[in-house]
Amino acid sequence: MRRWGGLWIVVLIFLLADASAAGAQSFSERFAKESSSFGVQAGLGYTFDLPPGRDRTDLTFLSFFPNYQYNLTGLVAEDSPLRGALYWHHEAGLAWIVNSKDDDGDYLLGWSPLMVQYKFLSPRRSWAPNILAGGGFSMSNWKDQAERELGSEFQFLLHAGAGVEFFRKKGSYSLNYRLFHLSNSAIQDPNIGLNAHVISFGLRF
Repeated sequence: MRRWGGLWIVVLIFLLADASAAGAQSFSERFAKESSSFGVQAGLGYTFDLPPGRDRTDLTFLSFFPNYQYNLTGLVAEDSPLRGALYWHHEAGLAWIVNSKDDDGDYLLGWSPLMVQYKFLSPRRSWAPNILAGGGFSMSNWKDQAERELGSEFQFLLHAGAGVEFFRKKGSYSLNYRLFHLSNSAIQDPNIGLNAHVISFGLRF
């Protein structure tokens, strides 16, 4: 249970963070085309067998993903249940393994510039579900822990996920899930890769 302690601390920090400001924007102003914001997601990830039945190395890691979002479309499909906005999501990343079999400091440094997020928005509620997908690349020494799966320090990253964002007068916080994949695209063997579930809390400024 100790590995969850840090995650609960992060949750409390985000929930207690004061993101209020004097004067709220209108709905259309807040989600206008070309608007932008900075944010961060912090959470806990753990690898799993995909496809089922293939035994993969069990790794648990903490993640910290600062990001930048840029509204590409403004509000679209305004007369539809799919009303929302499409964002370019540009993300850096840091992750480190917490159940390492040694004390070498197993890190991952990533950069994912090719990501998008769609937020399903409505003026009748202060929250919005969203979906996210994209890719990037990283450098890590995780191959020291996952010798059967990773053959190089350079790895490509793939992200696919969903979440719920809760808006405040200024800024927001969110609860997010993503499927996180890393492999080297057959640059070097082995290359069966790792897949992980990541649960995170986010804060936008």
